[in-house]
Amino acid sequence: MKKFIFTAIVAIMGWLGAQAQSMPAPERYNSFLEQIAALEPDKAEFLMNATMESLIENPKGYRQMMELAEKRFSDAADPLHNETLYMIVINHALEKYVLSSAEKEKQRLLLAGAKKNMIGTTAVDFDYVTPGDKTVHHLKDLKANNILVYFNNPDCESCEQVKQRLEENEFINKLVNEKKLIVLAIYPYEDQKLWKKAKYPKMMINGWNQSRNIEYGELYDLPNLPCFYLLDNNYKVLIKNEGSLNKVEAMLKQLNMPQEVGPAPEAPAAKQEAKPKKPVIKSDKPKAEIIPAPADDPKVARCEQLLGMFLENKSQDLYDSMADDMKAKLEPNTFEGAISQVESKVGKYLNHETWNIQKFQGMQAYTTLINFEKSPLGLLIIYDEAGKMFGFKLVPPQVVKPED
Repeated sequence: MKKFIFTAIVAIMGWLGAQAQSMPAPERYNSFLEQIAALEPDKAEFLMNATMESLIENPKGYRQMMELAEKRFSDAADPLHNETLYMIVINHALEKYVLSSAEKEKQRLLLAGAKKNMIGTTAVDFDYVTPGDKTVHHLKDLKANNILVYFNNPDCESCEQVKQRLEENEFINKLVNEKKLIVLAIYPYEDQKLWKKAKYPKMMINGWNQSRNIEYGELYDLPNLPCFYLLDNNYKVLIKNEGSLNKVEAMLKQLNMPQEVGPAPEAPAAKQEAKPKKPVIKSDKPKAEIIPAPADDPKVARCEQLLGMFLENKSQDLYDSMADDMKAKLEPNTFEGAISQVESKVGKYLNHETWNIQKFQGMQAYTTLINFEKSPLGLLIIYDEAGKMFGFKLVPPQVVKPED
């Protein structure tokens, strides 16, 4: 089975279509972006794309979301800084017909910048000189477990504050002293006199990009200074355009965490063959108790009806089947077009397997595995104590059919 993580709940997807378009103010978008950014990467990426898709029929809202995503995701100083999510927004805008040609041209330029020195790629080499030394050095002359490139401007108050924090950071200084880390401060602009007047701590290399190819050659996208790039010993980018020294330090601690080494195994007794032990895999999560649903269970027939409503895009009928307290949280068109969105990801519906019963978040759920052309998905239909439908959710297949 192809690895396909489908975490969007159909009800949430419907909410995007019904509610996201009616958000009255950018603050509501901002709150939603914060929720998306807090999710696991796969979930966040899918939901960000679904959000943009839901706003296509609302050009004003679409542009508001784009502007806010650019502000929050592309700014290295913003806590939500996330270039992966930012590129999802840009790519969506370029593929759809919401923006004008001029607006799309701007997005193409932004995308080109975001693609430079992406995380996981090899950082582009550049040259620099140091004070009192006419020798031209290169980034790739440096050899260490990690290289921290600190793009800065001596005329920048925030840069000076971060420089002082670097000098006082005990952990980073420890790595530098142990020759596990090199901190390279780079001034990428033209004012040589300004650079020469500035003082830099001894724990970092003070460099000026004299050839100016970082700026003029657009080797690096530097929307805001100060910012950090963290590289490994092969110059692969681990952190890009990061404005937070705390995040850099956290990554360095993760990379330099000592590995726990267990005691050496005892030698087997003489003339006694050591038998390999079968590894015991323990899981903290209890397996879900799943039992087959009886064929004459009236809820099975009801589940078949509800699944049919979903497949036939009977949004109103599906909404009318929900428990009253859930209706209050949803819109009548919550499920409108949901099957089309699903099939655009995993292909056409083929069939479904038998129904089972399991507990889900303390409630009774009827589950089945739905087979689509590209990948199966699990379906949970959740009932409350009164027997009313409380939820209708598509989930990863292992939720309804856990692997042994």
